[in-house]
Amino acid sequence: MGSGVLDVIAYAFLIYTMLMALFCVFVGSRTSWRMGWLISAPVIFAPWGLVLIEFAVH
Repeated sequence: MGSGVLDVIAYAFLIYTMLMALFCVFVGSRTSWRMGWLISAPVIFAPWGLVLIEFAVH
């Protein structure tokens, strides 16, 4: 049994991912679908990559 910190982090990242996906859809609708994908890849996946690297190193 843990303190639930990982659950809080997971929920925070889930909310972050949903908000950033909506933001990228908004940007893509205003510019082009290529710009939406160009922004969405690093904005959404970079924080998840950092968390996975942290868990792998720790």
